[in-house]
Amino acid sequence: MLAAWLPRFLVPIAVALAFALFRRMAPPRARMAGHRYDDSQTPEPLAPGVIGGAMWSLGIALAMLYFVLRGANHLWASLEGPSLLTQYAPQVFWCFLPGFAAVSIPWPLTVWYLRRVGRWEEADSVQDSSDNQGGFDSFRIMKWLSIGVVGPIAVLTLLAVPIHLSITDSEVRVGHYASFRPDIFPLKDARSLTIVDVHEMQGNRSHETKDVIVGFADGRHLRGNQVGDGGTSVRNDVMQLLIDKTGLTPRYSSTTE
Repeated sequence: MLAAWLPRFLVPIAVALAFALFRRMAPPRARMAGHRYDDSQTPEPLAPGVIGGAMWSLGIALAMLYFVLRGANHLWASLEGPSLLTQYAPQVFWCFLPGFAAVSIPWPLTVWYLRRVGRWEEADSVQDSSDNQGGFDSFRIMKWLSIGVVGPIAVLTLLAVPIHLSITDSEVRVGHYASFRPDIFPLKDARSLTIVDVHEMQGNRSHETKDVIVGFADGRHLRGNQVGDGGTSVRNDVMQLLIDKTGLTPRYSSTTE
């Protein structure tokens, strides 16, 4: 019961503390009382909705990075050569960077660009509206978040591009996180194949998953769910292909965690 209501209690407190910290570290910028006519921006104001539309378009474009990252993962595996079956990194890996980038980057980038092209009055209007709502310098905070949060997420995500498991007629290639060279398991050296049923207790319920473990002559072991998300079973096509290509008779085992 504690785990059920604790997040509801802590999340509002965390948000309130974050906003208080933002107001202390980045108070709203000083505003000029007025501008002379010759201080006004040279370009004519944009039509209503153009700035908002530009932000939405940029956010959607950044969200499309999901397909770019997924394609990069597939391309990386294909460059190692043909295979009978390839299991790629879990697709959830490619959601974090596009999601955080789409939320954090469009607003400060648009404000920056408006000032860059001389539309500082429109940039000030957008920022003043946000500053009044939040009570802090929104541009500085969003810029910090874009650099300090999205930047590290981008690095961590790109390091996941090599993750894959490819099965060929003669070997299994496994690409690991932050590793540019795959592990290669020659199927002719396979000595044992064990199908493992894992029962994991989650409160009063038991969560069951299945994996296949292949032992090799050099002492190494290959898990069929090597590139899975850790909470799912090995794919049936992966397990069956490993059985077929090794020619081994499966042994069965069960364990409880």
